[in-house]
Amino acid sequence: MTELQWNTALDKIVAMKKRIRVVQGGTSAGKTYDILIDELDEAIRQKKILTTIMSDTMPNLRHGAMRDFINIAKETGVWYMSDWNSTYSTLTLPNESIIEFYSADSEDALGARRDRLFINEANRITKEAFDQLEVRTEQKITLDFNPANRFWAHDLLSRPDVDFVKLNYLDNEALSENIRKTLELRKGDGTSNWWRVYGLGEIGSLEGNVYQGWIAVDEIPKEAILKRYGVDFGWNDPTTVIAVYEDENKSLWLKQCIYQSQLPVPALIERCKSLPDGLFVCDNARPEIIAEMQSHGLRAIGSNKTAGEKMNGKRYNIELVSRRKIHYTRDSKELEQEFLTYAWRKKRTGEIIDEPEDGFDHAMDAIAYAVRDMERKPIEYAGIR
Repeated sequence: MTELQWNTALDKIVAMKKRIRVVQGGTSAGKTYDILIDELDEAIRQKKILTTIMSDTMPNLRHGAMRDFINIAKETGVWYMSDWNSTYSTLTLPNESIIEFYSADSEDALGARRDRLFINEANRITKEAFDQLEVRTEQKITLDFNPANRFWAHDLLSRPDVDFVKLNYLDNEALSENIRKTLELRKGDGTSNWWRVYGLGEIGSLEGNVYQGWIAVDEIPKEAILKRYGVDFGWNDPTTVIAVYEDENKSLWLKQCIYQSQLPVPALIERCKSLPDGLFVCDNARPEIIAEMQSHGLRAIGSNKTAGEKMNGKRYNIELVSRRKIHYTRDSKELEQEFLTYAWRKKRTGEIIDEPEDGFDHAMDAIAYAVRDMERKPIEYAGIR
């Protein structure tokens, strides 16, 4: 490795061995700088390889990754032994390896072939562009980004040829104390979207999202009590079951139990029976499924959903859920994905409408059924509890 200050972030990046490396991180985590160190080191180790470093536009590349790379090359002395072509933004090393800088909006960037590829700020690149770049890259591809919201790179994580690492400023021991203190001054109570994304390197939520500030946790605390299961029925859409726990402070703790398309009712019932005993509050559009669940000994009821549920009811549900402090387990992947993309509708002018987008909201609906039921008076159950 080149003679630069080592940090934990660089350790984690170098340890990633699969073909595609997805590096998610907050601000000042050192991810871009350390990836560039690794790419330069690899170009020195191998002979005659072509490495492409890319971002969405050339101005972003010049003010970001290219500037950092030049500084690294100068600090290590590589710059002075190599040939820099400012017209084509390429550096040719003494071993004939070439490092080139391309923007994704250039005409010939996507069609060229290369050995290695680093896409800086990959969330600014379209999935279609990535697909073209991937099939034209022989060896390794590295992506980095601040996780302001979920995007196509997160869909890659289920592939067997993909490594993933999440970094934050604590992984960068080279960070100055002034910047560290400045970051931590913005922590607040630790629940803001800014701190989640730029402080911790966690996935944030889109501007205009219905819900904000939900907190990912490893597990449900022992003191939290299971209150309800929210159930949203589907077929081509997923059938969704979310466990809703409550602690003594009325905070909610959520865990995804089922999220599956084309799940037959008998299989749904068997999986529900395997869960800890609780009350299943179900989408009341399918009373026949609720009746079948009851016939198999499950405590299942229909949600208190009215004819006006499509608009007024959903807004009321959202208001009830928004009153609570929400936590969810990290293994609730689809729940998290819905939370991060559940947005208010917009007019063509960009004006936000007081109505949520319909479609990708199955877990959100299930949660709302459970929470809305929790607000009802116990007497309304006529002994079902």
